Order: sequence, then structure tokens, then C-alpha cells
Amino acid sequence: MALRTGRRIFWWGLIAPTFVLYALIFFVPLGILGSESLHAGAGGGLTSANYAAFFTDGVTLSIFWRTVRLSLLITAACILFGYPLALFMRRAGPVLRLVALTIVISPLLTSVVVRNVAWLLVLGREGMVNALLRQSGLIDGPLPLLYNTFGVVVGVTHVYLAFLVMPVFSSLLSIDPSVEDAAASLGASRTTVFWRVTFPLSLPGLIAGTTLVFVLSMGVYLTPVIMGGSFVTTLPMVMTDLVRNQFDWSRAAAFAIVLLAFILIVLGLSSRAEKRIERMRGEGA
Repeated sequence: MALRTGRRIFWWGLIAPTFVLYALIFFVPLGILGSESLHAGAGGGLTSANYAAFFTDGVTLSIFWRTVRLSLLITAACILFGYPLALFMRRAGPVLRLVALTIVISPLLTSVVVRNVAWLLVLGREGMVNALLRQSGLIDGPLPLLYNTFGVVVGVTHVYLAFLVMPVFSSLLSIDPSVEDAAASLGASRTTVFWRVTFPLSLPGLIAGTTLVFVLSMGVYLTPVIMGGSFVTTLPMVMTDLVRNQFDWSRAAAFAIVLLAFILIVLGLSSRAEKRIERMRGEGA
């Protein structure tokens, strides 16, 4: 008993610094943020006016839902391109898989400014895409590919694609090929095998990747600024303006708390969906 207690104390001693560090870098700043959001301003007392400003201001609510829609578009784009890519990586040989993995991860290793400037050169009025389309005779004038929702979706999808591909790829790798072979041997077509076997078994990874991309997209700042200009305004841009130009730290803190609460709700729904899928899988086993 004494030996077991000593081991428990030893392991808790190893873990304790991590918990302390986590509290310092997460919970303490979060507490400061929450406290600041309830301040009325310099010399003021506690107030909920900063939260009321969020929920009663039509412009702010419009920007919030625009941010949600933008995040949904980015998530949909990542699913559209990421899931087939994860399928390809699963079925590819070691060399092709490594090449695909390198392509997917490389945007994460590139400076966000360099990455966005490169997209400006590609999607600009005189950029590569418009030049190719004009030379091929498909268009007469340049297409508006920048400083709109399309440009922001392209720029963010480029980097966040990896956050969807990797969880889906991991789920696909965990599927026993014999399960798919058994379905095929019973007469199921490749399409049926995919929709009845492969896709359901990959849902945990798809949900995890979708949630990760959506949550990250809700907080993205620099790419909408560069590729959306003043034509695409998101909630993080509003919060930045409140701090840098209006010096309204309290209202910016309240907006950040609301955004965090929304993200926590999304994470909770995602976790519930994953548990439900696991429960349904267990009942069907």
C-alpha cells in the first residue's frame, strides 16, 4: 500500500507542473479576459453592457453570422478536397503517399504573409489564373477572384486542408481492409462498399477534422484582411479594430468571450455526435 501511494505521489509530482503551466497560460488569461469584459471602462464598475452591445447591435450580429457562414464555406471546401485526398493517400503507395503528405503539410510550414502574397499573385487581376483563362479565350476580362469571399475561402482552405486530411486519413488507415473485402465478396459494388462500409467507419475522423477546421476558421484574422480587404469583415477583425483603433478593450473582451462560448458549444455538439456514432457502431457490432 505504501509503495502504491509513493508511486501515485511520484506521478502526480511529475504531472503537477504541467497543470500549473496550463493554468498560467490558459485559465489565468481567460479569467482576466472575463473580468475585463464586465468593466464599464476607466474607473467604471461592473456591467453587462458590453455583452448587450453584441446581441443588440444589428451590424455586429450580421458580422458574426457572416463569420459563421464563411467558416462553413471553408469547412465545406476542406471536405470537398480533403476527403478524396485522404482516400487517395490511403490507397497510394509509400512514395505517392509521402508526396501527398508533403503537399498537404507544406502550407503549415510557410509564413502566413508569404503564403497570402503568393495567392495575390496567382488570383490577381493580372495573375496566373486570369492570364491563363484569357489566353485560352474563356474570358474577355479579368475575373474578380480577390477581395471577396471566394479569395478568403481559397486562402484559408489552402492551409486548413491539412487539419481535415490528417484525422480522416488516420480513420481510413484504421479500417480493416478485410471488412471492405468481405462486403465486396458478398456482391456489393465499389460505390456500395464506400457508402455502407468505408464512409461510416471514417466518420469519427471526418467529424474531428470538420470541427477543427470550423473552429480555426472562426478565429482566422490575417488571411481575410489580406485576401478580403475591406470587403470581407469578420468578427476577429472587429475585435482587432476595437482594441487598436477604438481602445475599447472591454467590448473586445466581451466579443471574445461570446466567440469562445460559441466555439465551446460547437465542440460539445461535435463530441456528442462522435459518442453517438461510437454507440451506434457498438450496437451494430
